Amino acid sequence: MFKMKHSIAGFVGALFLMVSLQASAAVEVSGRHIYILYPGVDSVWGSYLFMVHNGGTQPERFSFPVMLPAETIDFQGQDTLAPNELKLGSDGGLTIDKVFEPGENLLNIGFKLPAQLGGGPVTLKASSPFESVGFFVFEGKFAVTGPNMEVRKNVDFSGRRYDTYTLAGGEAGKSYAFAIEGVPEGRGRLWIVGWILAGGLLTIALSIAFLSRPKLSQGADVLL
Repeated sequence: MFKMKHSIAGFVGALFLMVSLQASAAVEVSGRHIYILYPGVDSVWGSYLFMVHNGGTQPERFSFPVMLPAETIDFQGQDTLAPNELKLGSDGGLTIDKVFEPGENLLNIGFKLPAQLGGGPVTLKASSPFESVGFFVFEGKFAVTGPNMEVRKNVDFSGRRYDTYTLAGGEAGKSYAFAIEGVPEGRGRLWIVGWILAGGLLTIALSIAFLSRPKLSQGADVLL
C-alpha cells in the first residue's frame, strides 16, 4: 500500500547529505523532518523521513512521539521499523519505541491523508524543537500552503522533480497548520452538486404545486 513510485533509498541519500549531528552520548531525533507527498484521488500518500542519532557505542532503547500529521487516516512503518515498534496512544498520537544502533538511523513511515474537494488541512504538533520541516511534492502535482514557508519549484533530486515547501525553526509543544490544495478529485464534488440541484428542483416543484392548487370558493363544502 505504501510502496513509493521510485526507490526511496537514493532519494534519501540526497536529502540527508547535509544533515550532520554532533556526537552525543544520548539518543536524539534530528532537527530535520521531511514529508514526501504523492497525489491520489481525494487523498495524498506520503513518506515521513527523519533521522535518530545514537551518540553512544552500544545499542540503546529510545521512545518518543512522532510528528505525523494529525489528519492521518492510515500509516505503516517502512524499512527499519517493525510493526511492534509503533505505538498508537489513546489521544491518537503515534510513538516509536525502538532500540537504536550507534550512529545515525534513518526512519521512514508511510501515511495517507484525506483530501476532500481537492484539499485539506495538515497539522503537525512538535514534540521537540525542530530545525526545519520540508514538504516535497512529487512533480508539483498539487500545492502546500502555510505561514512563513520557503517555496522552491521544480527541484531535482535523484533524477526526480519536486516542488519543495520548507518551514524553518519550530518550538516544542506548538502546533503548525498547513493545507494541501489542488489534489485530484473523485466524484465527491459531482455528488454534492447533484444533491444541491435535486434539492433545488424539489423546492421548485413543491412551490409550483402549492401555488397551483385549486382554491375553494367561499362557502363551498369540503368533502372528507
